[in-house]
Amino acid sequence: MTKLAGGLAVVFVCASAAFADPTADAKAVGEAFAKAMAAGDVPGVLALYRNDASIVWPGHGEEAKGKEAIERVVRAAIGSAAKDLRMVQKSNEARALGDDYLVNVGRWEDSFTTANGRHVTMDVRTTEVLARTGGKWLYLVDHASVGLPRPAERLRARRERR
Repeated sequence: MTKLAGGLAVVFVCASAAFADPTADAKAVGEAFAKAMAAGDVPGVLALYRNDASIVWPGHGEEAKGKEAIERVVRAAIGSAAKDLRMVQKSNEARALGDDYLVNVGRWEDSFTTANGRHVTMDVRTTEVLARTGGKWLYLVDHASVGLPRPAERLRARRERR
């Protein structure tokens, strides 16, 4: 009976890995990231990255490798963000790369109010590699890029320059 129970446990674990949902796993990490950023929780953001992670974030130091360098970029990003920072994952699609890696492509809508009171909404695209580390999914590579301003915001910015 013990061998049967052990065999069933192995089958269950293998089936669970086979039926895991990479998109849901990546989305959960993204939502934790958005929540920590909006709260200004630097340790919470850093807990989502491996020690050897790399990031590319437009406008906040651009690139960093390793937690110490990533912390500087995160602090700069949180320090420059308005109190009403809101990050909403609009979509994400992930694929498993073996058992311990995922690649995810996401679309986000970030909004905030600038220091001069202007409300900004921007579209952000992300490409991420997540690695299962200590039983958790953590960012290994986090590459974000900002799309062109929305048409209404381009018009408003043009009027403000005049």
